[in-house]
Amino acid sequence: MPLRQYARKVERGLRYYLSGQDLPLILAAVDSLGAIYRSVNSSPYLAAAGIEGSPERRSDDELAQAARPVFDALNRQRLADWRERFGLRRNQGRASTDVAQVARAATFEAVQSLLVDMDRVIDGHVDETDGRIDEVMAPGASSCSVLNEIARRVLLSGGEVLSVRKEDLPDGAPVAAILRYAL
Repeated sequence: MPLRQYARKVERGLRYYLSGQDLPLILAAVDSLGAIYRSVNSSPYLAAAGIEGSPERRSDDELAQAARPVFDALNRQRLADWRERFGLRRNQGRASTDVAQVARAATFEAVQSLLVDMDRVIDGHVDETDGRIDEVMAPGASSCSVLNEIARRVLLSGGEVLSVRKEDLPDGAPVAAILRYAL
């Protein structure tokens, strides 16, 4: 079977399997086949960088290790794009790093995209009707992680949630949100 025909079959199979997903696709192939596959690929999620060399000669662990730097670069770019969008929306009154404002926005399904500090915990309760935060001094049965509750509400309303390191958040805040509309 000619290589271009083979690449098209792989493309059709992947298109069917990955339909409706927006996950990054990292190509692992020898240079000649990789170039042919890229020429027939229709996925907007195919990473520009790939894993060079035959994947058949690598274990799953070796492929995962080789993919890590590609994922890291994609993540850095995604965060840079997010911060740029955040800056533009902030100037329009459609972004916030204020936890109370973000909780309120999440309650009213106004958060399009949320960054949350993966290591930060704020114990308390987020009111179901108005999004008001009642912080508690000691965690207990009636409290939860405020940040987790905000993230849950964003996900339930179809928003995007990214768990990131503190240094990836603007203003040193525990959350940052891009809003669908100004509140």
